[in-house]
Amino acid sequence: MTDSRRSPPLGSLRVFVAAAHSESVTKAAAQLHLTHGAVSHQLRQLQDYLGVALFERSGRGLKLTTQGAAYAERVSRALAEIGKATEQLIAARDYRRLRVTCMPSFAARWLLPRLGSFISCHRELDVEVQSSARLADIKGGETDVALRFGPGRYPGLSCRLLMKDWYYPVCSPEFIARHALVSPAQLQGLPLLRSNDELWQPWFGAAGVVVEEPQRGAVFDDSSLMLMAAASGQGVALARHTLAVDDLTSGRLCRPFTMAVESPFSYFFVCRLADEQHAAVVAFRDWLFQEAALYCPPDGELAVARSDPPTPQEGSGTAAQ
Repeated sequence: MTDSRRSPPLGSLRVFVAAAHSESVTKAAAQLHLTHGAVSHQLRQLQDYLGVALFERSGRGLKLTTQGAAYAERVSRALAEIGKATEQLIAARDYRRLRVTCMPSFAARWLLPRLGSFISCHRELDVEVQSSARLADIKGGETDVALRFGPGRYPGLSCRLLMKDWYYPVCSPEFIARHALVSPAQLQGLPLLRSNDELWQPWFGAAGVVVEEPQRGAVFDDSSLMLMAAASGQGVALARHTLAVDDLTSGRLCRPFTMAVESPFSYFFVCRLADEQHAAVVAFRDWLFQEAALYCPPDGELAVARSDPPTPQEGSGTAAQ
């Protein structure tokens, strides 16, 4: 360890470098927001401490001596390195906790089952998942990253398409057997689980059946809860593929029909423009897109909705976020 008794005060070195670069006590004082007298005093103290003349007078300005010029070059590099180390330390401190916001249903059904692999590879980061249907204020610093389900129009923010989604009916295997469910027309007399923001009618149109939009029955503001109800045999739910795919793989849910309709909304990775290249954001984005690349469209017939989608109300619920 270096003996600190051999090093001059850091403040005096900063004054010396400023005076060396500007060759003026007045300019150095203005740069450092000090008085002319304070700069002159610190320069005299530094020369007395070192026992070496660092400057010689040159008219109204200053001129470095040979020894002073060599010393100024090395001290300048040292101070620059201190500044760089400090910036990196602060940046690491600020991003030790990475805040990620998304809808509760997406957090529970897609993100959290996969997040462990990211955490195990990035133990230097504490990931905070903020699940809410309300839009977080990214520009205001309320969160670092948002995974939004919507049309992709987020002015003033970095926005990248993560993945598309599809809708189709799902229910429990027991429900299919109990109702001998073989035709979409049979849905007319069955309990249809629904969300106010996600209508059945586009799927009915793609399936070629005339069935009225359900007006009664269970309504959910969280798609994850709706899928839980479907898995327990309470009815048929119109599910998003991203949220249902794991339950389909496990057998907790089944698709009684092969038709799927592409959603008018998609998932987007959103962050501040200034954070696009920040190490923590880049690491999470790269991992997330690798996971999304493993996500495939549903099997069966794929169609585009024939009716107009509901207008997304930002922050109002599950239609878009």
